[in-house]
Amino acid sequence: MLQTYFVRRTGTAAGATALNAVLTRIRSFEEREHALQLRWLHSYVLREVDGRYGLACVLQADEVSTLQRHAEQLALPADEILAVHATRVRRAFAPTLVYLVRRRGLCRCEDDFERCAEIARRIGDEEMPHKLSWLHSYIVRERDGLLGSVCLYQGVDAHALQEHADRAGLSAHEITPVVGRIVYREHPGHAHADFSEAAPA
Repeated sequence: MLQTYFVRRTGTAAGATALNAVLTRIRSFEEREHALQLRWLHSYVLREVDGRYGLACVLQADEVSTLQRHAEQLALPADEILAVHATRVRRAFAPTLVYLVRRRGLCRCEDDFERCAEIARRIGDEEMPHKLSWLHSYIVRERDGLLGSVCLYQGVDAHALQEHADRAGLSAHEITPVVGRIVYREHPGHAHADFSEAAPA
């Protein structure tokens, strides 16, 4: 059975032409015969601080080592490979002014995560509705065993996302603009978090 993973690839391409070449390489690999137990679902194209393009990829694989081999064969970075234990969809993906917010080591257990999510929802919906909108989150198991998240927000700017995190008492280790989304397969995730569906990585 394949598990869903989040793979962060920083500094993937210097410009749009190089990015297109990278995406073509990923798509070509997906479409040809290969021995890896892996399925590419979709990726978010990010504009890094240094101006380069990065990718936040969602894939399904039988194990982490498969994703590592995939990265090696494509000659692409894989800075983080984290198991997705659940997904939470608040709104459909928006095409503009979208940011990826990475919260590392957010909490220890599912109940704590639900409390954090409720606080984030309340602050966004009640106190900052004209500044941001929570779209989608991936709940990931960190290397130290804690739960973290990769969240997609629509916002007026990165400062609004940082203000939201500060008001909610949450971390925001990375706030990166999303400049596009490449869908190879639709994610088979659920609208609500379900922590029972995946075993710890």
